[in-house]
Amino acid sequence: MTKTKATLKDLSRRTGFDISTISRVLRDDRTLSIRQENIDLIKAAAQQMNYVPNAAGRSLRSSRTYSIGALVPSLENPIHAQIVQGTSEACRQFGYSLILAHAEIAELQIEVIRELVERNRVDALIALTFRTEYSKLGLSHDIPIMAVNWRTDEFASWVMVDEKPGAYLATKSLIDLGHRKIAHLSGVLQRFNAAERLAGYQDALTDSGIALDPSLVEPADYDYESGFDAMNRLLDRKQGKFSAVFVVSMMAAAGAISALQKRGLTIPDDVSVVGFHDGLIARAISPSLSTVAFPLKKTGEVAATGLIKMLEGNSEPFTAVIADSELKPAGIPINYRPPFRFEAGHDSDQLSAVFRL
Repeated sequence: MTKTKATLKDLSRRTGFDISTISRVLRDDRTLSIRQENIDLIKAAAQQMNYVPNAAGRSLRSSRTYSIGALVPSLENPIHAQIVQGTSEACRQFGYSLILAHAEIAELQIEVIRELVERNRVDALIALTFRTEYSKLGLSHDIPIMAVNWRTDEFASWVMVDEKPGAYLATKSLIDLGHRKIAHLSGVLQRFNAAERLAGYQDALTDSGIALDPSLVEPADYDYESGFDAMNRLLDRKQGKFSAVFVVSMMAAAGAISALQKRGLTIPDDVSVVGFHDGLIARAISPSLSTVAFPLKKTGEVAATGLIKMLEGNSEPFTAVIADSELKPAGIPINYRPPFRFEAGHDSDQLSAVFRL
């Protein structure tokens, strides 16, 4: 026999509170004036009675879908998975559904957004990608769009990690280990994230009295293949001229390590590598990768919560910066110092770190 689902009326009879109050409590309506013990009582009763909000009914009454779309540019990048996990949990907490869409090519991303908005009728959109054209789509429905893990002046709402200090921390960790010739595999510098990470790298060098060598900066991208290719280009051009590298992303760093190993170089004896962001792959590759980690799940939670608050009546744009970064030194032993040798024509107090080939 199928068990009858509990309703708001059932909860009202159990708790003694009216239906509208119960509904607002279960939606975490912050404007509701009610004591915490009564909130706890209502939520406990809902859990005991296995109450499930009727999203379809709410949609019919309000002409809303109670669904949020999330556009992901890559299914291989574990960074997106962590953010989506936080986004999904926040949506579930507030009684919303999360519709996940994937498109790598820019033109296809625009079509996917149109389909999400105009056919599936999502109430809002989270964009975990880097296209600024989204603000000029001319969609037939005006919905809030939240940029996550990036920002641009063309979007009023965004949530991102504090890129520049994170890149500064990554580079400074290498400097503190004794490195002076530090390369950087950057992202596409037209993108906000890549420019911020390059700026953090530059600031760390400047603050440590190290002159920036533009030839040690090699454009890459965020995926494994681009990191592999960029490291090979850098080695072809600057072999033996650097002892460490800060890479724009964890996946690109994994590719860079692979390229170094195929050249017969070891990490960290020949070159030290630090990546940006953290995930299982940083522990799984050999040797494991040092990273600057951010709470990406929290980033997704904050973005979804802010977007839902906008949908629930807060018309103000929502912005947030997640600044909790930490260095996870996995591939670089804390007591490691790079190999040094005298360079021809230099005095003993002018040592520079070099590749040991």
